[in-house]
Amino acid sequence: MKTDMLPPVNYVVNDQGKVVFVQLSVQDWDSFVEEYNRLKNLTIFKERLKMAFREIRQIQKGEKKGTSLTEFLNEL
Repeated sequence: MKTDMLPPVNYVVNDQGKVVFVQLSVQDWDSFVEEYNRLKNLTIFKERLKMAFREIRQIQKGEKKGTSLTEFLNEL
């Protein structure tokens, strides 16, 4: 599914005309779920990377103790 184009959908409305469901093809649904998971994982990666850079700045400022490679490998 292209991110710049929404798939065709059918709207299901109740007796008052309020939209209560959206129908789309299984192929479009699978594409949506795949793209959602990709974006969710990208967001998680981005947050972890930001946290790592914050930690680097804290180590550089002496606010936090760094871990040497040897210490890190010994923890495994």
